[in-house]
This record gives sequence, C-alpha cells and structure tokens, in this order.
Amino acid sequence: MPVLVRIAFRNLLEHKAKSLIIGTLLALGVVILVVGNAFMDTAARGVKDTFIANYTGDVFVAAKAKESISLFGSMSMTSGGEEVKTLPEYDRIREKLAAMPGVTGATGQVTGFGMGVLKGYEDVDKSEGMENAMLVLFGIDPATREGMFTAVEPLMGRLLEPGEEGLVISKATFDRLAKKAGVEPKLGDEIVVTGMGKAGFKIRSVPLVGVIGSADEKEGETYITYADVNTVRLLSGLTLGNDEETPVTEEQMSLLAASEEDLFGGETVLEAARTTAPQVPKAAAGAPKKIAQADTGAWYFAMARLDKPSSAPAVIASLNVWFAQEGIEAQAGDWKAAAGPFGSSVDVIRIVFNIAIIIVAVVAVIIMTNTLVISVIERTGEIGTMRALGAQKGFVRKMFLTETLTIAVVFGLIGTAAALGALGLLNALHIKATNNFLKLLFAGPVLSTYASLSSVIWSLVLVSLVAIAAHLYPVSLALKVQPVRAMQVE
Repeated sequence: MPVLVRIAFRNLLEHKAKSLIIGTLLALGVVILVVGNAFMDTAARGVKDTFIANYTGDVFVAAKAKESISLFGSMSMTSGGEEVKTLPEYDRIREKLAAMPGVTGATGQVTGFGMGVLKGYEDVDKSEGMENAMLVLFGIDPATREGMFTAVEPLMGRLLEPGEEGLVISKATFDRLAKKAGVEPKLGDEIVVTGMGKAGFKIRSVPLVGVIGSADEKEGETYITYADVNTVRLLSGLTLGNDEETPVTEEQMSLLAASEEDLFGGETVLEAARTTAPQVPKAAAGAPKKIAQADTGAWYFAMARLDKPSSAPAVIASLNVWFAQEGIEAQAGDWKAAAGPFGSSVDVIRIVFNIAIIIVAVVAVIIMTNTLVISVIERTGEIGTMRALGAQKGFVRKMFLTETLTIAVVFGLIGTAAALGALGLLNALHIKATNNFLKLLFAGPVLSTYASLSSVIWSLVLVSLVAIAAHLYPVSLALKVQPVRAMQVE
C-alpha cells in the first residue's frame, strides 16, 4: 500500500491541472455539505428546544386516531382534517405519567380555535386590515403546568393562576386587537371570543389577564393564546370540569344531610335552618365549608417533561405498551408529533437541501468522470508498460482507487477547514434574521451555527463516494489497455 500511495502522490503532482479541477469540486462539495448541514442542525435544534421547553414537553399523549394528531389538532397538516377526540381516562393517564421514572411533570391541554375582538368594538369595519384577531387557544391547567415549561415574563399583567378565568395573549394579538378597535386594550377588559368547535360557533366574553411576547416571536407563536381550560372547553363544545373547592353554606349542608321525611313532611329544612340560625355563631355561619372536587372535564392531550430528554423513546414505548394492556384508546408520541407542521418544517427544508445536493453530486460525477477519462487517455503508455512488466488488473484498479481517495481526503480536509472558517465568520458577523423563514433557519433572531463532528465525517464520506463513483468508468478504460499498444505509443 505505501508504494501505491507514493505512486498516487507522484501522479497527482504530475497532472496538477486535472488534480486541481477534481480537488476543487470535492472541496466545494464538502463546504456545501458542512455549511448546509450546520444550518439544518441549527434550525432543527432551535425548533426542538423551543417546542419542548414551551409547548409540547418530551412526551405527548392523544386519543388514538387513524392519522397523526398534533397539539394544534385538526389544523395539523398530518391530521388530514380528522376530528380530534377527547383523551380517554385522562386522570389515569396523567397519574401514570407522573409516576413514571424520570418524569418531572405532567399536565393536560385542550386546543381550540377562535376569533377575538375587544368587547364593544364588534361592529367596527371588517375591511382588510380590520378583521378580528385569529386565536389558537391553549386551554391549560396552571396548577399542573407551572414549572413544566419555560417561564415567560409578561409584558403586561401576569400569567393565569389556578382556577382563574381569563386570557393571556401574545403581543402580536394585542396589536391586532388594538388595530381593530382603534384603542389599546387594558388589563381586565373583556375580549369577545367566537369559538369554532365541533358544536358550531360559540361566543364567550373573557377578561384580559396578561400580554406576553418578544421581538423574535415566530409566526405560529403570534396566534397562541393561553386561556383557562373551561373557557376553551365551552367554546369547543366539550364537557366542563371543576378542580376547585366549592364553597358550601350551612343551609346547603343541612339539605345534603336531610332525609325524605325532612324534605317532604312537616317543616322544611330551610325553615328549620332559619329558626335555628341564631344558635349558630355569626363567624361560623359566614364561613362556608369547602368540598374538593376532581376535574371531570374533557381533555384533548396530556404532556410530560423528562429529566433526561434522551429517554423519551423508551418512555413513549412503555406508555404505548401500557395503553395496549389496559385497553386505553390512546397513543404516545414525541415532541415532533405534537408540533405537527411546525416540527416537520425543518425536515421539509432538509429534504429540499438533500435533493439539491444529489443534483450537484450528479453534475460533479459527470465532470470528474470526463476529467479522469482524459487523464487515462494521456496515461495509456504508462498503463500499458506497467501491464507489460507484469502488473495485474487488480494492481491498476488499486492504483486508481488510491489516487482517487488521496485527492478526496486531501481536498476534503481543505474543504472542511474552509467550511469551518466560513461558519466562524458568519457567526462573528451576528447576522440578524429579517423574516420568519430566516428566524426558523437561524433558530433565533441572530445567526448562530455549529458543525457537528458527525456531519463533518458524513460529508467526507459522501465526497469520497462521489469520487469513487466518478473513477469507475475511467478505470474500466484503463484495464482495457493492452501491453502491445503501449509499445506503439511514444
């Protein structure tokens, strides 16, 4: 092998022009692959981290359906418009999630859709630019959601508290409401929400509790509105629930304890209560007792966060086995399933990128093949002489393969260095995203990319495979050279 390597370097140096043509193509290919994959990895990491930390968690559970259902319900491109079903046995599922090793929190959510307008301004002109604000309603339980997702500092007001009715809207939605009404909403103002659910259109007036958002909001995030779960249930036509403690007065307690004779014979319980009221201390009479009730309302989804996100596949598999064993019509998935079209957007971009790479690779193979064919023709005498001296076809094949791999490795490393330098320069320039597509690609408002070791290695392997593919035809020509012909060549 050392002999073949020395021959390879000698031949590459003797044919500098052709070596530079082939090497430049390979180096350029490595630069495109490393830089392109760095962008893809950065975008994928940004989308994943954003959704896990803010919306979906590591594990996502929905009712079993024929097609995938995302956190955004029927709005998901993968759902095919299938109606979202309520999650069966939600309490058992949430208890199971909370009890699983590595789970740091579990909560539920109901997703709905609606249009919002500031109360009192419903009849304002609905011409272009004056439409009601589109709302993607996330009905949440603040008590179980707290600590699970990244805490957001409100720009105005505060976040929802357990048992509170209200809306927390994005800054973009706030601006749309203000544009429609001609005045800025104030905290406590009522927002009229028209829900679009399975039961048709429903209208509800809900107070504004807070406004969240930032300058680098993604397009999808601008429509998300957090609401108490019962408001979204009502707008979606679902079963309402109550997880609050219900105050019960002394009179109501006496009714609960009353017998049939008390209710329908003689003096009524309420009259008895009135006559005996003076015997009850005023402090006690005015302090209602509380009866705790479990939330028996409908939920669409359950979500969980893990202390080790890498364990998500094992947890999901375990959950799906448990669902099958218990006969629960539910299915668990990861953050990408929950994110729906937003999670698959990076995959779409990567597919387009890979198609472009395949086209470039085909063109590169054609150019390199033509260059190598010319090189073989020029070396006909050398190859024939080697064959005349006893070199077997296998030796000639190995010689060309060694030359091809040598040039691929040398210029591949040069291309890698150039790509890393380009990425470093781009990061140092702090390029800002000027639109939502670039925000997605940059995984934030400013470009910050990195090249993983795996992408670098894969790029070197890919260009080497391209080089090997390009040398196959020229090698077949070289093996056809006969020793007699070599003697005829000067």
